[in-house]
Amino acid sequence: MPQSKQRALSRDIILSTALDLVDEEGLSALSLRSLGKRLGVSQAAFYRHFPDKAALLEGISEQVWRLTFEAFLGRVDTGAVDAESTPTPEAPEPTEGTPASPLLIYMRAYAHCLASTLRSHPGAVMLLLTHPMSTPEQLSLLARVFVTLARRGFTPNADMLGLVNAVSIYTTAFVAAEVVPPVGGSPEQPADLSAASAALNPEDTQALRPLIEDLLDGRYDFNAQFERGLEAILRGWS
Repeated sequence: MPQSKQRALSRDIILSTALDLVDEEGLSALSLRSLGKRLGVSQAAFYRHFPDKAALLEGISEQVWRLTFEAFLGRVDTGAVDAESTPTPEAPEPTEGTPASPLLIYMRAYAHCLASTLRSHPGAVMLLLTHPMSTPEQLSLLARVFVTLARRGFTPNADMLGLVNAVSIYTTAFVAAEVVPPVGGSPEQPADLSAASAALNPEDTQALRPLIEDLLDGRYDFNAQFERGLEAILRGWS
């Protein structure tokens, strides 16, 4: 039986199972041994596809990019991406008579797809943040996206890859701040910002209060801040 499983083993099966393991038990629980146990094969069965754990981690990163790009292309194919042309309440309106550019529309939709994928796989967030898109497999996924957009009449400019990287890093870091537990463990009680603010000297309080007023009063909207930052990046590049 183990031999038949080994013959049926494929790169996609390995990566899907590895991502499931990371989702359920965290990145620290991933090893060739733990993955082999879950698949019912020996560690040696992986070496045809992944020579070591580093290659496996790059492959998991590839799997998350694939899910993101598939979600993005799904929006493009169904026309749902058109909804991204409408700015959120946090986003500045385009100049009157000047519609949002296709570049801005596509990149906004991409950022939302990446954020959604990462929130579904929080265990892989730090992996993507520390493993930028760089392998042939990952770049071929990106090339497929560009080819699809080109067929729809969109021509990427020379800054496109830089913009994709900027939006990817921003989105991944923002989601990390949202879903990744703090280093050293999560405190049992949330930070008491009001008490911390009260302990400051009056001059510091006066300087800081306008900047953190929403936090102190419980009005801070994480998603709204993500949208504001995203629009700042996109408007600067478009």
